[in-house]
Amino acid sequence: MALLGRRRTTTRLAPELDDTDLGKVRKRLVGERASGGRSLAVAMIEQLLRETGRDWDRRAHRTSVLAESTSPGLQRSWAEEQPKDADAQLLYAWGVMLRARFAEHPDPAETREALDACARAAGLRPEDPNPWVVRLGLLRLWRRPGTEVFPLWEEIVRRDPWHREAHFQMLGYLSPWECGSHGQTVDFLDRVRAGAAPTAPTAGLEIAALIDLYHDTVDQGGLEALTAIHLWSRPDAEAALGRALADWPRPGYLNHAAAVADLNLLAYALVQSRRGAQAGEVFRAIGGLVTMYPWALENGDPLESFGNWQQRVGN
Repeated sequence: MALLGRRRTTTRLAPELDDTDLGKVRKRLVGERASGGRSLAVAMIEQLLRETGRDWDRRAHRTSVLAESTSPGLQRSWAEEQPKDADAQLLYAWGVMLRARFAEHPDPAETREALDACARAAGLRPEDPNPWVVRLGLLRLWRRPGTEVFPLWEEIVRRDPWHREAHFQMLGYLSPWECGSHGQTVDFLDRVRAGAAPTAPTAGLEIAALIDLYHDTVDQGGLEALTAIHLWSRPDAEAALGRALADWPRPGYLNHAAAVADLNLLAYALVQSRRGAQAGEVFRAIGGLVTMYPWALENGDPLESFGNWQQRVGN
């Protein structure tokens, strides 16, 4: 999908990013949730995912957005009524994973049900990496040991070596704030950078890691917070931003499903590192399609944060 086009005059939160078909379905699903049109909702989901075919990257993006846009009740009832439908099972499990991510105490019974749904989905569509990705995400929430997590990782990369969601899940799991360390994070990023093409769906992984490190340092307060800005001038950070700036904003260079999300990461990293003059082209490429992460990290209001920085750099 082309990332540059007619400049938008307004900004909006766009979970669907530039996937217009997904956006249309999501808009109708939110309206149907209020009016109780369950049968129509399921029909729209079925058609959209059927059209996605074996594009696992886009299937992951669409399933994630659909899981956010439908009620837990719809997800559960569809999965219960269609135990041999891989999409029904995966949507339910993905919804559980997303809700548990923000829950103070994830529900163990619901987690077990979601893991069972993943197993059914994997059996129904063995070539699909996404049930394994959700299983990895669920185990990550419970901080399960590597002996349980790494075999899932092997199943995923055997099916899709550069699955974006899986790599972001593993980046979180290997971080020092979860079950890993700074050394494991660096090793993981080095392996991905060495093996993946620059246009792979994992393109934004390194910049996301820099953003997370920057905010973790700021959150420590004191001298650490005051000197956090210097993280952006480290050789690894300068190299990552330089590589991205050289190519990402070019029309059609990034064409994976979450390309606009990666452009949001780049714009955010540039303004946080006080490189606003370089951010203008990236803001234009984003075209007003704003993501919650990372803009909500600043003050909790992603649209306000995005708009303020966009205005500062003159776009």
